[in-house]
Amino acid sequence: MKKIYSIMMIAVTLTILWGCSSSDDDDVKNNNLFLRNTGGLHGIKVDNPPHWGFFPYTPAGDIEGMPDWKEVDFYDYDNNMTAIVFVSTDLGIDVTERDRMAAIINGEVREVCKPVLYKIPDTEKPLWCFMLYIPYMSGDGDVELQYYNALRNQTYVEKNQFNVNDDTVGDDDVFVFTLRPMACRNFILPSNMPFTPTPNDELAVFIGDECCGVALLAENYTNQQIWVATFYDMNRSHEKAYVRYYSDEQKTIYETKPFLDIVSNLLVTDLDTLKFI
Repeated sequence: MKKIYSIMMIAVTLTILWGCSSSDDDDVKNNNLFLRNTGGLHGIKVDNPPHWGFFPYTPAGDIEGMPDWKEVDFYDYDNNMTAIVFVSTDLGIDVTERDRMAAIINGEVREVCKPVLYKIPDTEKPLWCFMLYIPYMSGDGDVELQYYNALRNQTYVEKNQFNVNDDTVGDDDVFVFTLRPMACRNFILPSNMPFTPTPNDELAVFIGDECCGVALLAENYTNQQIWVATFYDMNRSHEKAYVRYYSDEQKTIYETKPFLDIVSNLLVTDLDTLKFI
């Protein structure tokens, strides 16, 4: 079964603004922001919308320079598959003709290729992608991808991206190589919230006090607010992610319980109901 990851890019240029009174400042110092109670939930009153922003930075590669990839003989294998792989550009990376990508199975380099221009349906112009033709034997398992970026002279590694199969990965849906682990989650509010949701509300995912992704309000037909959040691990090992929600009606920010181990469970999921503290 092939695994295909779709990414919804979020372009946000606003900064995080906290409107705090002097007592709020004391709460911040004590790392105890969410003490006020509004309608049975703890929250913090703010003077202005937070306008949470996510400003990703390009991480260092896993390998300095380009590895000395030595390919196996394509004809030594009984089967082959195709993977069409795009590279995420939201972390400040540019793909050029000098870049390379390798597919590795069981420690063997099965394919190395340079980028080609590929037209995605409903897009205005072709985009650079890597079209990998990967030989494999029956019983082979996961494919590791290694991507070399010539401008940064860095190689990035994504382990166990998909299993070998006789299909084409990335044909029906876009398959994207990301420079750091990411996740996409769909959230809805519980029905007993002490406010009426509005289009001016905001939702963001945090690790500690660091914003690692801002959610977009999706169109839906169930009279429920469905928030789509794409967020990144931000190199914060063994920490939990949680959500902050701003209610424009109450001028209050609410916080949820941690919902995800940011290292071990970065997966696309179905609809989750937020659990507030």
